[in-house]
Amino acid sequence: MNALIEKVNDYISIFSDHQFRDTKVGEVLDDVAATRGKMLRPRVLLLAGAYGPRFETAKERLLKLAAMVELTHMASLIHDDIVDDAPFRRSKPTLQMKYGKDQAVYAGDFLMSHVSYFALKEKMIRSGLVLAKTVEEMCAGEIGQAECRYRENITEQEYMRNIHGKTAALFMAACRIGATESGCTKAVIHKLEQFGEYLGIMFQLRDDLLDFTSDVQSIGKEAHKDFRDGIYTMPVICALRHPRGPKELLPVMRSNAAEALTDEQILKMRRLVAELDGVKATRQEIRIYQKRAEDIILKSLPRGENSSLLLEMLHDLRF
Repeated sequence: MNALIEKVNDYISIFSDHQFRDTKVGEVLDDVAATRGKMLRPRVLLLAGAYGPRFETAKERLLKLAAMVELTHMASLIHDDIVDDAPFRRSKPTLQMKYGKDQAVYAGDFLMSHVSYFALKEKMIRSGLVLAKTVEEMCAGEIGQAECRYRENITEQEYMRNIHGKTAALFMAACRIGATESGCTKAVIHKLEQFGEYLGIMFQLRDDLLDFTSDVQSIGKEAHKDFRDGIYTMPVICALRHPRGPKELLPVMRSNAAEALTDEQILKMRRLVAELDGVKATRQEIRIYQKRAEDIILKSLPRGENSSLLLEMLHDLRF
């Protein structure tokens, strides 16, 4: 798998190549091309593709599509950090902090346009349509989240709908593209897409939980920023279900909506969310989605090395 990911990285470099040498935007794009995360989405795409009978013959095409999926993810992170005014990402200053918002916006837009261009150039129309629709879903998730800011009555259904768009949709697309391009049956494509959904939800729940149990050094970004920005995630929603939740947590949330909370108030909020079982309940939700994803791999798909690697991925993401 690592050898395949190296080839995906090569295509990322090709697809993010640009004509903006010696400009600020060029610096941003070079920075993006030199930065790599865990490459989860390309890995998922390739592992889903390995279930198909045409995997070997479609491999080069899958590598290119995996690069396009990762570039879509990179562009979305750039835009997210601009909207959130985030100072850190993966323990490093965000691109918008290093180069300014304007340059980061241009770079994110450039990457997204290059994904569309190369999908058409390589005649990957069907997978390109899946990716384009997924970007729409990601935007809808972010818009939905923005509409729910500072809302103390946000429901679990609204939260899940938002994270389904902003996070799970791209994991689902990676699975669908990999499985379809390699010739999987409709039944297998559906199961893999379900797996991607559960993996994506689990990933976002874990990320939201880390915001309440870690600090900037361990999670690589500003802790508690979601709460400060009025984005109330699963730990907060679960804590509000506790009999004491509305009485003890709502005053802090209302203060947050009125003015910036002090560090002391943030620590109080963190303590309350834990005491009111918000952390515990979110851990349980993560385990539920992990079990659903495991069941698909173990009960609904052929066993093989790719199945073992997908199970390892789930194991690494558990909390």
